[in-house]
This record gives sequence, structure tokens and C-alpha cells, in this order.
Amino acid sequence: MEYQYHCQHEAEQVANSIMPVPADYPLLDGLPYDFRTNFAQLCALMKNMYLDMAKQPEAYGLVLTDYSLQRGNSQSKEAGLIRKSRNSVNRLPDTLFRLAQSGEVHNKQLVISLRLFKEAIKKAEGNSVSPVTKYELILSRLVDFGFVISNFTDKPFDKTLESFTVEYPDSPELINTLKIFCDCWHKTRQNQNELKNRSNLVYKEKQVLHYYNHMIFDFRFTVDQNKIPMQHWITYELQSHGCSEETIAFHVAFYECSLQYASVKYDGNYFFKSKRIVQVTKDRISLKLSNMDSYMYEIDAMPETIKSYFTKNYCNYCDFQGATSEYCKYRLKWTYNNETHDGCAFICFSFQDYDITLVPHFWRLLELEYKLVA
Repeated sequence: MEYQYHCQHEAEQVANSIMPVPADYPLLDGLPYDFRTNFAQLCALMKNMYLDMAKQPEAYGLVLTDYSLQRGNSQSKEAGLIRKSRNSVNRLPDTLFRLAQSGEVHNKQLVISLRLFKEAIKKAEGNSVSPVTKYELILSRLVDFGFVISNFTDKPFDKTLESFTVEYPDSPELINTLKIFCDCWHKTRQNQNELKNRSNLVYKEKQVLHYYNHMIFDFRFTVDQNKIPMQHWITYELQSHGCSEETIAFHVAFYECSLQYASVKYDGNYFFKSKRIVQVTKDRISLKLSNMDSYMYEIDAMPETIKSYFTKNYCNYCDFQGATSEYCKYRLKWTYNNETHDGCAFICFSFQDYDITLVPHFWRLLELEYKLVA
């Protein structure tokens, strides 16, 4: 769609980031067996609401910053306006979180204390860095999407009211599912500092830390992490970015190949003796190489796709940290076919070819560079 406001783009991105819910992932202890099925239905409903939000952000009370406004410096006034517009998309999950935390489920209804709800709305918690204003607009859209909210008339609740209820008649179990999910999300948030302080964070824990900041109805908040292989976690992470099956298979194979090296550790990136030797992003894998001349004879025997990366120049001759055209401590140099090439240690050898047959060759380069022993 064409965007008029930054919040529209953000809402559509959030909608597209809601992953399909696997039918058989290991649930946290205590969650009902049918949670997966009901959560898949809740995710589908929320995705439709985010897409609706992208079409009519005014109905949700979002901050309408013109999409043509450019970000510029991260501390600029423009950047602040854009940030407010994008963050306002969180008003939907922020309101739902406060509803869930202010009530209890009885007979498939969420019975909410108005006093607790209004106290929560005024606090900066959940995703929100500020109180949730105009919550009645979010409640109105929930009603339009099938929720029934007692004593609600599209206006803020009457101060004399003690409690109200929320239910979803088309699928009554969704109320309990919403409550369970919000509780799981809240526990993750409470455990944030504990996870940060662990000395050996594994990849899955790092991702939970990341996603606790984005209540985008992600089933991973309800996964029993002790029962899920790392390969599955990598798959879920890449699926959340919309990566292709080819890309996912490549990253899984790359991880599995790393397991032959006991000295290589993985936490989303790959490390050898505390040095990051491979940086991973959703669209590339970057190898940290610097001594290519010493094993260029082996590179010359590798597939053309890999050899081609050593036939280019990557240095932009910028002035980073006082660099000059004559010297930069981050500038790399190597010789291939009697031609000298230079590059930047930050951007060299970023491979975007997800041909799974190249995985052993990538690891051979790392073996040669770091003397890795299988």
C-alpha cells in the first residue's frame, strides 16, 4: 500500500511479522493443550487489526507524522516525530496488555477492575514509554472486530463503574488465550534482568530479550526453550523476518556445520576465543578475514561464487577515526591473480549467496584464517 504516515508503514510491518503458529511446538508447563490452536486464531485476528490500522490509523488514535518526512539525525526533531508515529502502533498491544493484567477470566469473560485498568493506563509500562491516551479508540476498534465490552459506549468509562467485562462470542476461548499470552509476556519482561546477567547467553534467550520489547503476538513467548533444538529457533527467527525457505535452510546448515568445531560458540553470531568471526544478519553472512594472502592458493580452487568476492575493492576511503587515503587501521589488502585489492574490515566478505553447497567452503575459509580444528 502507499503510505501517508509513518505509523501506517510500521503497522503493516508488524502485521507481516506475525508468524504462523506451529501445530506442535513444546508449550511451557501449565499451558492448555489447545493453546496453540487458539493462539493461531488470536494471531490471525490481531494481524487483521494491524492491517486495518495501516489503512485507517486515525481510528486508532495514532500519531500521524507525514511519511515524506525524513529521519535525518537520530536526535533531530524529525527523527523524534517519526519515532512517536511508529511507537504509537503499540497502543493496540499496550491496551490489550493492560486489560489482561487488570482482570481475571471467569466463565470465558475477562472481568476487569476499572480502578486497576485506569491505574495501568496511566503508567508507562508494557511496550509503552508513556501512558496510553485515548484508550477508548482502541476499545472501539476491538468492538468492531467482534469483542463485546460491557458498559462501554465509545467513550471513557464512567468513574462510578467498579468493573467491566470483555468477551469474544465468536470464539469464547480466545479471552483465556489472550490472558495466558499476556501473562507469559509479562513473565518474560520480569525475567529480563536475570537473562541479561547470565554469563553465557544462548541465542534463544537473546531473542526472547529482543522480542519482549515487541508484543507482536509471537508464539515464542510460550515455548518451553529447554525442549526446542537451536535449529528450530533459528528457523523461527528467520521466518519472523519473512526469509525464504532457501535462506532458512542455508542458515540452519551453516549452524550445523559450526558444531564440528568445539572452540566455536554461537549466540546469533559466531565466536572463536571471544573474537567474532562471523556476523549474521537477516540478509547476509559476513566473514571476518584478514590473512587471505597466506591461503590464496586454496581460495583459487574454490567455486567461482566465492572467488569473485576476492576480485573486488571494498574500501570507500572514508575519514573514519582519522583515516586517510594512505592509511587506515581497518583497511585490508590482498593479492589475487597478481592484482592488489583493498577493502574495509567492517564490510568485506559479506556473502549473500544462499547456495547451501557453499557452506563447507565458507567454513574452510574460517579454518584457514583461525586455524580451527574439527
